[in-house]
Parts: sequence; C-alpha cells; structure tokens
Amino acid sequence: MLQEFVKAFVLIFIAEMGDKTQVLLISCAARYSILQVLMGIFIGVALNHGLAIIIGIYISNIIATDFLQIFAGIIFIIFGLFTFKYDSIEKENNKTLKCGPVLTVAGTFFLGELGDKTQLTVMTIAMEANYPIVILMGSIVGMIVVGCMGIIIGTALTKRIPSYIIKMLSGLIFIVFGFAKLFTTSAIFINNPMNQGMLIVATFFISLLLLKKLIWNR
Repeated sequence: MLQEFVKAFVLIFIAEMGDKTQVLLISCAARYSILQVLMGIFIGVALNHGLAIIIGIYISNIIATDFLQIFAGIIFIIFGLFTFKYDSIEKENNKTLKCGPVLTVAGTFFLGELGDKTQLTVMTIAMEANYPIVILMGSIVGMIVVGCMGIIIGTALTKRIPSYIIKMLSGLIFIVFGFAKLFTTSAIFINNPMNQGMLIVATFFISLLLLKKLIWNR
C-alpha cells in the first residue's frame, strides 16, 4: 500500500516539475489566498485523477496482463519523450475560469490536466494497482506539494536551474521507469539484448531530435 502511494507521489511530482501547471498555479496564487488555491487544487485534482483511475481500472479488466505491462512501459517512455518536447507556456498565464476563487482554481486545474501526461500517468499506474484510492491520495498529495512549492518558491527554482534542464531530468526519469518496466516484466524484452538495444537506440535518436529544439529555444 505504502509502495503504491510513494510511486504515485513521486511520478506525479516529477511530471509536474516545470510543467504548465506550475504557471497556472503562480497565476492563481497571485489572485487568491493560499487556502483557496490549495482547496481548489484538491478538488480539481481529485476529480481529474479520480476519473483517470476509473478509466485505468476499466482498461485493466479488459486487457491481458502481458499486454498491460508492455502498454505501461511504452506509455512511460512516451511520457518521457513528450516531456522533451518544446512548447511555449507563456500563453497559459491567463487561462483561468471566472467564478468563485476555489471553483476557479478547481476548474482551471481540472481542465488544464485533461489529457495531460499527469492524468495519463495516474491512469497507467491505476491499471496495475491493488489500492486505487491510495494511488489517488498519492497523486493528490504530489500535486499539492508541487502547488505549495509554486506558492512558496514561485519561480525561484527556474531562476537557479533553467527550465529545459528540469524538463530533461523529468523526461529521463520517465524513460528509465519505462525501460525498467519493459525489461523486467515483458517477455519480448526480458533476456533479449537485441530488442532491448533496438528500443534504447530508437528512444535515444528520438530524444536527440526533441532535445535539439528544446535546447535551441531555451
């Protein structure tokens, strides 16, 4: 149980570092109180990730275990590569809803995370979870911790460490998780150096292409 909580917390925390959600958070924190922002994060993330967990459980019931392991590993690698993708987040600053403070933050986070790698990460973890509620709790705590860092630290971290470095580290961690999943649970890759090598080489070259643009636009 604790292992699933820690796994959800760590992956969500890593996924959100340097993500557009932090920009949304800083924008909300500039307008509302800390309590209002944290309550909004809790509600928005609980709804968003709760939906992801329900979908993940449903998928796990219709997909064979072997395919599920392969799917999860590939998804983590894709998340890592997606993290390397350059995209300007300056335009996200003013994307907030217009209603009460708590509902504004909740709605902003719910809509902002729809289809995002964070929501998909929770869905993927839930596919093989024994305690879905614990996964939800871990993901919510992870988001709140990132939220607190955004409120307290603001942009201090990105002033010391360039955002592209944070994105590179975050993406690398997801790719390592994906490799570990595939190389230890999938019959296609276990004790098969050729398939492992092909996947590593393909991932390496795709990473180079994405990182080139990310570093160029730093």
